[in-house]
Amino acid sequence: MNDFVAREMWEYDQKVKVEMVDIFGTLALAILLLIIAMFYRSRMMRTNPAYKYYLHGFAAKIIGTFSFCSIYLFYYHGGDTIAYFESSMAMVNLFYQSPEKYLEVMFSPPSAEMRSLFSDKTGYPYAYLFYDSHTFIVIKLTSILSIITSKSYYLSSLILSCISFYGIWKLFLTFRRYAPAIDKQLALAILYFPSPLFWGGGVSKDTYTYMGTALFIYCAHNVFITKERKATTVILLLVSSWLILSIKPYIFMVLFPGGLLWIFYDKLVNIRSRFVAFVLFPLVILAVSGVSYFVLSNLSSGMDKFAIDKALETAAITNNDLKQDYYGGSSFDIGNFDGTVGDAVRLFLPAANAGLFRPYFFEGRNPVVIIAGLENAFLLLFTIYIIYKAKLKDLLQIITRNPILLFCIIYSILFAFMIGLTTSNFGALVRFKIPLIPFYVSALYFIYYLVMSREKKLVPLPAES
Repeated sequence: MNDFVAREMWEYDQKVKVEMVDIFGTLALAILLLIIAMFYRSRMMRTNPAYKYYLHGFAAKIIGTFSFCSIYLFYYHGGDTIAYFESSMAMVNLFYQSPEKYLEVMFSPPSAEMRSLFSDKTGYPYAYLFYDSHTFIVIKLTSILSIITSKSYYLSSLILSCISFYGIWKLFLTFRRYAPAIDKQLALAILYFPSPLFWGGGVSKDTYTYMGTALFIYCAHNVFITKERKATTVILLLVSSWLILSIKPYIFMVLFPGGLLWIFYDKLVNIRSRFVAFVLFPLVILAVSGVSYFVLSNLSSGMDKFAIDKALETAAITNNDLKQDYYGGSSFDIGNFDGTVGDAVRLFLPAANAGLFRPYFFEGRNPVVIIAGLENAFLLLFTIYIIYKAKLKDLLQIITRNPILLFCIIYSILFAFMIGLTTSNFGALVRFKIPLIPFYVSALYFIYYLVMSREKKLVPLPAES
């Protein structure tokens, strides 16, 4: 196996190159897609006014993708996104050489035997990505796009971005049903917020899992909350679950219990008798905990180091690794973590704070982290403003009356805690937090709407075509 691991050099010029034809081809496709989006928006707006945001949201997604690709190509001169794509180029070369071998690699776990199917003529996927099943799946999926685009990095990123926009748009439509009066603010939270647009805009684990998270919530909401069950929705629910579990299982470890709580609590708050609801509440918590533990335990075999019995140990190892100097001096420290439950509880507040609001704007050492710091300053100030407007006692009542709010808040805080505990590097932190941002910012706008309108509950309107 060492013979294969050592061979990282690319033969036959298999490096990402950007030529004029690539740039013009990508721009031409982007313009064509925007024209199609414009006509689609016009047709859909006849029955659904939410589509007035479709074209702008789609355009923002494309701009974020071009920005992401260009910065990694011309500012960083590399990075994981480039490594993923160059590895996918080896897969494409293998496909050209032998479709049978390509399919064998596509449907097999990473191993020395699978790596031996590559050669100097095909090039070799980077070993550190190939031998990790969670990163190898990104290479596999990206290779499909790379085949379609003849190994064009920009074109592949653009197509992936368009696919991911579908899930994000569906999340926006889902949340808008609860408060159409603030659809502009929800569009900002879900479609226009800077960091998800940028970090979810290229070939990376984050793009795939961000799309999967948005799709999971849209599908789970339709299947279990509003009972708008269609075969395609159920299939997409299963596909999005597989996507998250295959690439970043830890997202599912927070998303699944949070979604389950939303489903059970939605039934609970609709019970007319407060006494019955009060009696049933502990049972709901026990049911959510039990079902979550059972499901996640049974999925542990495919979650590797993220399995329930290994999660805290993995968190401690990752936390320590990301403090090292080879990550570029953007490390921070919330305190030593020894991988025990007690230590995790002790670090809950600083970890959740880091996941939600750090890096602060004065902690940035490069333009990307400084911009993230300014975004976090907005989140922190907006959070303080909402707490002030709602008052703490009323805030708790608002959240507990509304299952969608309860889900958004619990999911956001637990996810922030998890990434804050496991991530000690600002560069990684700003990427890892994008699956929580639309939910947290939407929750803040939901609370603002309820306070200002004096409404008590967010009730989903019927789905519009």
